[in-house]
Formats: sequence, C-alpha cells, structure tokens
Amino acid sequence: MNLNGLFGWLDYFIYLVQSTNHHGVHSPFVYDFADNVLYRQLANSYEPAAELCRKRMLQSDAKLLLDSKLTAQALSDIANNRIPIAKYNRLLFRWIQYKQLGGNIIEIGSSLGVVPLYLQRGNIHYEHDLIQRFFSYDRSKKINEITQFNLRSYENNELVISHPFTGISDIIDHVCHHSLPNSKISLLVINDTLTDSEFWLILDFASTRMESNGCIAILGINKSVDSRLRWQQLENDDNFRVTINLFGMGLVFARKEQIKEAFLLRY
Repeated sequence: MNLNGLFGWLDYFIYLVQSTNHHGVHSPFVYDFADNVLYRQLANSYEPAAELCRKRMLQSDAKLLLDSKLTAQALSDIANNRIPIAKYNRLLFRWIQYKQLGGNIIEIGSSLGVVPLYLQRGNIHYEHDLIQRFFSYDRSKKINEITQFNLRSYENNELVISHPFTGISDIIDHVCHHSLPNSKISLLVINDTLTDSEFWLILDFASTRMESNGCIAILGINKSVDSRLRWQQLENDDNFRVTINLFGMGLVFARKEQIKEAFLLRY
C-alpha cells in the first residue's frame, strides 16, 4: 500500500471516512468474513521468518538487470511494489486457515517468496508423488531464482513452483498441466501489473476453477487511475458476486449463490 504524495494520503482519508466495519454489513457471508477473518487475531508461527524476509528485501541494496529491462532496478523498489504489507499477508493466512483451503494457490508477480512463506500448508502426496499446489509466476527468471533462494533460506515447508511467463496463456497452460485433474483454485494473488487483456483472461480462467470459498486478491487497486477503473469494472462483473475493497488490496469471490454486492471495509 503506497501512499505517495498528498493525493495518496487524501485518497486514504476518504477511504477511512467512507468505509465501514462488520456492523454496517448486511451480507451473512461478508459479516462472517469480517468477524472471523478480517478483525480476528490468529497466531502464525511462520510470520517471523516471512517478515524477516520481507524486511530484508525492502532494505536490500542490490540492483537487478531484469530480463526485459535495459537499466538495472533496485531490488528494494521491486519488493515495495510486489510484496503485500504484513496486515494483508496475515489476512490471506487467516482466510486460508479459516476455510481450510487446500487447493491451488497461484501468485502472479512474485512476492519474492514472502506470500508463500506466510501461507505455508505443508507438503502432501498423491500416489507417492509430491503434489504441486503452489505456483508463483514472474516474467523475470532472476526474480524466480530469488524467490526460490528465499524459500530455501527461510525453510519453507511447502513445494512452491516458480516459473517464468511471457503471456497469461503460459500460466494457464502450466497450471493445467502440473496440477491434479479437476484441482480447484483456493487463492489467486495478483501482485504484478497486467494489461487489461491479461487481467481479464486470467480472471476468466480463475472464475471457472475457483473453490466455493476461493478468493482472488489483487494488490494496488488504488495505485493509479487505471487500477481504480479496473476495480470498478470488476465490481460490475457478474462473474464475481462479492467484492471487498480494503484500499491497498481488493478481494473478489465468485459466490454464484448470492446476489451481487460490493463492499468497502475498513481495515
């Protein structure tokens, strides 16, 4: 959640004024979400290591020459744009734990290992093979290498597949090929900046494969005029019946069984 300049802070102040807590919510699903996930405290034994990783990435002096760039970028800048702040990582952890979601988790735009470190569920096997159910995708091979280095360094206990992609079709093909037949998506986390066509393509794919309690988490929905417009379009998309605006992150649920509603919750 970047609050750069006067307008960023003004936007956040307006959000605080207009948003509500669970007492202003009339949807049973969203009230339950707010009561048991959004405002609930739940210890996460993985958080200290995940936070140490996040802070080291934010404080790094390293410069990276990424695959598609001509000039080096600061790793700290990449981390600042890609890694959700601690409270959003805690929120995603609580949702996974509360609903006991065991399907695929897909991350587009690597958080350099921080989100997987927060959301560890342990490895499981199927017919003596290790199940691949956490996929982290990034356009940069170098970022994927850093992700795997961090996961090893901080002793992640779940197999995380890091894979480069050029287009969203690469991600769709890779998930379909490597996940179990009929395996559902528990969580889709979008940290990367996608074009409109990329964004709607991955959401169309996810909408048909989400678990009943599956969630799409989108970072930076108020970062720019374009990101706000895209969020507003998503609020009007009938494929997703529940949207929750938390200012720095938006949460989307298919929830085909309920009427369409958009919520602005204080967090």
